[in-house]
Order: sequence, then C-alpha cells, then structure tokens
Amino acid sequence: MLIDLDVLDCPICYEPLTIPTFQCDIGHVACKFCWPKLKRCPLCALPIGNKRCIAVESALERRIVPCRNSKLGCTKNVPYGRDSTHEKEYCRFSLCSCPEIDECKYTGSYKDLLFHYLTSHMLKPNCFFTFGESRNVRMNINDKVLVLVTLRKTLLFTVQCFRETNGVYVAVNCIAPLAPEIVEKFSYRISYSFNGETHSHEVAEMKRILGVSFQIPQEKNLMFVSNSFLSGEVLEMELCISEVESRMNI
Repeated sequence: MLIDLDVLDCPICYEPLTIPTFQCDIGHVACKFCWPKLKRCPLCALPIGNKRCIAVESALERRIVPCRNSKLGCTKNVPYGRDSTHEKEYCRFSLCSCPEIDECKYTGSYKDLLFHYLTSHMLKPNCFFTFGESRNVRMNINDKVLVLVTLRKTLLFTVQCFRETNGVYVAVNCIAPLAPEIVEKFSYRISYSFNGETHSHEVAEMKRILGVSFQIPQEKNLMFVSNSFLSGEVLEMELCISEVESRMNI
C-alpha cells in the first residue's frame, strides 16, 4: 500500500506515528505521546477517548524505511515509526556521545570519539590504563563520571558513580555500539577497601553504551558500596580491564 510518509507523522508534534496510534470519532489521529495530554481533538474539538486507529497501525506495520544512519553507510531497513533496537543499539554506524555531557554536545562515530576527547577536553592525570593490569582509580562521587583511555584502542571507557539512598553503585562501560562485529569483548574487576575490608566485583563482559546517562541502570550487575563503607566523597578503587577476545584491531 502506497502512503505518503507525511500522513504517518503525528499532526500535533510532527514526529513519526508509532503503535499504538489513537483517533477521535471523526478519525483525526495523534501519537501515543500527545494523546494523553489532550482533552479534546485539536482539529475538530470533539472529546477524545482511547480509540485505536487500526488503519494507520496496519500501514505502520507494513512500512519499511532505511535506517536513520543510512547517510553514514548503513544499508539496513527498519519498520517506520517503531522503536528499532537496530537503530538504538546494534547499528554499527550509530553515533556516540561525548561523555562530558554537561559541557559538550559532540556526537560522532565511536572511532572518532577518542580523537575528539583528546583534542577538546583536558585529560585527568589518572585517565590512562593498560589492559590486564590493575591500577588505582580515584574519583569524587559527585563528579559522577571518570573517563579512561588506553592508546592501544581508539575507544573511551567510563567509570560512573550512581548515588542512591543506601549507598553508591559503580559501573564500568565502553562507549561503542552493541554490534558484535566491530568491538571485541572486555571484562573488568573492580574492588574497594575500607577499614581492612575489601569489596570486589567482577563482570565477565563489559557493557557497551552510546553515551553516559545519570539515571541508575536497571540492571544491578554493578559494584555497590553501602553508606557504612564510604569515607567521605572520594572513592579509592582498584580496577583491572582485560580483553576477553580479539576480533579485530580497532
């Protein structure tokens, strides 16, 4: 079925319609994000309900469009207007964000991110590491993000602190798309000592992210330091990042 793509955009916010799509009694549609905010249809002023627009949803189901990263080289097709796991995470051409998100809006290929960071931001003295070697990592919890660099790979790694009521979660990530063929796997071991007691945490496969976020991750496969083991706002940790397998030279 041939349908003008503009018809498949929400007439209120002009973003692509997604499933579910809602309509008024006459048939004017709105997306799932605008609809809950409305009391009356903005086009005809009729009261609104929860009536789904099956015709538009059927068109959305059948409409296939190029990946939004097609201009960057991706040849995959994805469903129009539907949240695409490929576009969000697995597309090898997905843009990654600079981890200095408070002061920098740069986005680019994961291959270009290291060069951007080295030329645009001041490196901390303790940012460099070597694969397979333990090193001391010192960061202020309030800084939230510490960027780590190894010159053997054109990749950026981050250590993040997420404070919650009972303590602090610590996560170590690599900034890169999830496409398995572009970046080899990394593991890490991190530990924290206080008053002679050591808490250690190991992750067999480090998570990859397209950019840092200050929201506490849903998964809890992170090191947790309870408030009773914190000494002020500074965390002194031991971290070892290792290569699990080598697929290609980045």
